Amino acid sequence: MSDIETADVTTLIVSATATEVAPLVERETGSRLTGMGEPGGIVQGNRCDFLITGVGQVACAAHLSRALMSRKYSRVVQAGIAGSFTPDIPIGSVAVVSEEGFADVGAESHGSFLDLFDMGLLSEGSHPFSGRFLVAPSVELPSLRGLPRVRSITVNRVLSESHSIAWARDRYSPSLVNMEGAAFFYVALLHQVPFLELRSVSDMVGPRDKSTWRIAEAVDALDSILTRVVGEW
Repeated sequence: MSDIETADVTTLIVSATATEVAPLVERETGSRLTGMGEPGGIVQGNRCDFLITGVGQVACAAHLSRALMSRKYSRVVQAGIAGSFTPDIPIGSVAVVSEEGFADVGAESHGSFLDLFDMGLLSEGSHPFSGRFLVAPSVELPSLRGLPRVRSITVNRVLSESHSIAWARDRYSPSLVNMEGAAFFYVALLHQVPFLELRSVSDMVGPRDKSTWRIAEAVDALDSILTRVVGEW
């Protein structure tokens, strides 16, 4: 008998916190999850399961890998909020992330930054990378029509200092920034499972000022698209 359990549903929704997917969780399960939720716990719904990983790359990679090794899913969807580098993707808008990059894994060197490719620890195009980025398979659904397809970077810290923001923008040309996406891409690509990352903008990248963040608006916008994706895919 296989150690991998066959799931009753085929879609796994992955989020760093319960807050980001709370509306859909409540409709699918009849239960209300708020705040952080239980990292690593899978909540089973009518049409999909939910995995709350906790914030950050390590938590995302560890809990998603464990979930995919213990239960068979046909597809995984990461849903969460993000910061935007560009007014073309304003607060309250939703984007499909087509590329992710690990933006701050490397070494400081004589006033500059060397990533793992610069250091020779990774080769461009080495599996599962395409060049220096992780690239998602194309997913075409009616609910995704008209949504921007963007590059996001994944960081270990919120970018709020002007020099850090300028450095990230100049080096990677990203549209969005988050704290889990590249780890999600990496695991999904290694497990060869179809995947999709949806991000809704809660704030514009800039000096840290949580009074300007519109998390509730971002969650509502994300829920509108995510609900349709679950019904179509």
